[in-house]
Amino acid sequence: MFPALAFTAPPGVAHAVGSLGRTEDVRFSPGRRRLAIASFFLNRIAVFDVQISSAREVPHVALTGGVLVSSPALRSPHGVDFLDESTLVVTSRDGDVSLLALPPGDREVSAHVVAPLARWPADTTTGLSAPGSVTVTHGHDGRCEILICNNAGHTVTRHLAEGHALASSRVLLRKHLAIPDGVCVSPDRRWIAVSNHTTHNVLLYENTPALHAGSEPEGILRRLYYPHGLRFSADGRHLFVADAGAPCLHVYAADGEEWRGVHLPLATVRIMDDATFRKGQLNPQEGGPKGLDIDPGADVLVVTSECQPLAFFDVPTLLDHARAAGGSSPEARRLDLSHELTVMQEIRSLTAATADARALQTSLSWRVTAPLRRIRAAFRRDSSRGRRDGATTR
Repeated sequence: MFPALAFTAPPGVAHAVGSLGRTEDVRFSPGRRRLAIASFFLNRIAVFDVQISSAREVPHVALTGGVLVSSPALRSPHGVDFLDESTLVVTSRDGDVSLLALPPGDREVSAHVVAPLARWPADTTTGLSAPGSVTVTHGHDGRCEILICNNAGHTVTRHLAEGHALASSRVLLRKHLAIPDGVCVSPDRRWIAVSNHTTHNVLLYENTPALHAGSEPEGILRRLYYPHGLRFSADGRHLFVADAGAPCLHVYAADGEEWRGVHLPLATVRIMDDATFRKGQLNPQEGGPKGLDIDPGADVLVVTSECQPLAFFDVPTLLDHARAAGGSSPEARRLDLSHELTVMQEIRSLTAATADARALQTSLSWRVTAPLRRIRAAFRRDSSRGRRDGATTR
């Protein structure tokens, strides 16, 4: 198992980390001073103050305090990212998108209930539908571009924000997506990577002005179970993918600066022991790491999972390990893209047909049993009325 970096935390912070429950996305703040984690079932966001020292040969991570943020807007929070050091954008699977102002950090990890600064509804005007993972990029004009995975809509939507106001929304990607569960943009903004849950792969799109909902992916990453969080390296030549269905993260390498074609992992790195993984594996889609982010200043990678809430890794050491593992040559990784697209379409069709069949089965079951339920309900009403009448007579 690949060794994690040691991190320190006072008792109150350590307790807060251990009580997060099911976690989803994790994100470093732009100033590298805070770390936000979505606590799915507890309907809150944990934000820890973090210090990363690169003075040593191996970075050292310290969590020094934090806040636990709750809000009426949080309903199964999944995605989290920073608009700035003190403002979060949070996507809720059972709700909408909310902007939250963060209280200052507290060494005792204090709890706060905050009202949202703004809420963007999940409806046809925004294209949002069970919003999941989110990523924010900052434009030179002061506006933020926000990409959001929509689990129920099977889309990635693009939103432009001016301050706390939503300036525009549109569906950016749709074709071949089936429960998109993670999204990131390369540092040069040339590539968008999306974890595709149902087809067990990652799709890469070239981020050009011509990109639209019907665009085909230019690249596909294979050999994944249930890809979730993902991030490019600082130079954009490697992509790290957390696999929720395995105790591993996968490392992929571009061919030069290109992500076109079909790629196999440069290396698959075990980051979780078997006992921890099995403890969290309530179904084949769970147990492994979910959220993933990289601190660009210190090259520290962080992952989250329910039974291993936080684990930190040194990116240069990870890459050295991946290269030493051998992997496959670029030529062996360059498979047939058109074949992969056909297979993905077949998987989506089968998934849709299965969903339709289940819906039909549920509908038929309801139609068959509805009369029986009505008769049973009427019998209970009559029996209850008879008991009341009898009690009155006596």
